[in-house]
Amino acid sequence: METLEQRIQEVCEDREHGSRWLVKEAVTILRDLAQTIEIAPDERITKLITNAYHIAQARPAMGALASAVSQIISVYEDGIEAITQAAEQLLSDYASAPQRIAEYAQPLLTGHIMTCSISGTVLEVLLQLKAQIKHVTVLEGRPRYEGRAMAQELQKQGIPVTLVTDAQADIFLPQCQSVVVGADSILINSDVLNKAGTALLAWAAQGRGIKLHVLSETLKISSQRWYEHDPTRLAGNLALLEEKEPGEVWDAAPSAIEIRNFYFDHTPHRLITNIITEQGILDRRNVRDIAVTTRANKRLLARLNKM
Repeated sequence: METLEQRIQEVCEDREHGSRWLVKEAVTILRDLAQTIEIAPDERITKLITNAYHIAQARPAMGALASAVSQIISVYEDGIEAITQAAEQLLSDYASAPQRIAEYAQPLLTGHIMTCSISGTVLEVLLQLKAQIKHVTVLEGRPRYEGRAMAQELQKQGIPVTLVTDAQADIFLPQCQSVVVGADSILINSDVLNKAGTALLAWAAQGRGIKLHVLSETLKISSQRWYEHDPTRLAGNLALLEEKEPGEVWDAAPSAIEIRNFYFDHTPHRLITNIITEQGILDRRNVRDIAVTTRANKRLLARLNKM
């Protein structure tokens, strides 16, 4: 059986799953730690804070991880039982979120739809609305080709699906009524961080006059910001995109060729038609209000970790 430390490390290093799976796993880990009776309550709280902070810092592009763990720790003054209850409630709310997102998305997602890579939230919503979805074109999501898993799951559930390379998006866009993507983070100004390729798809959709809908749990709303017009902030912006090993793009490439491999990219809010959440369609003010609460929880977690 895996130890809690091993499970935490898997969350921090995972490259196969979307943020929906990672959030569920991270919250489950904290709940299990809170229920570990072999450790004294005070020591458990210390371990919870340390591990929650580690998880929050490990994946900068996945705002939901930091939001989730800091939300759980925010009730620490009420003791272990309160932390356990907060984790259980979050897991319950997170499990039901796709159904509520589907209810708000139902009038907007019909006919032929394009999506990119894989999003657990998008997959669950499309499956709930499959009676009105005629076809889905999926971009493969290089370099790890997560879109293949998305295509397979849709096909298993009887939804006609076409898989294409990311570069073919504009060829197939004219056949589509809308584009739907998930989000790894919704930033405080309503910009979105998601699988690399999302931004190019968004620009292409705008050029074609096709609506782009983001499906996301509110837990993915982050207090982070992208500084689009400040070149001195470039390094900070790129740090949010989680650059990985160049060998995933080209193994044993010639040494004279620089290879870059960012897992996520940045989509400006002006390219997004709707942000659809379990709380409904959010405007920029709604997003900012949630982000402010998230920021307060994250700052509390950071202070506790230093104590």
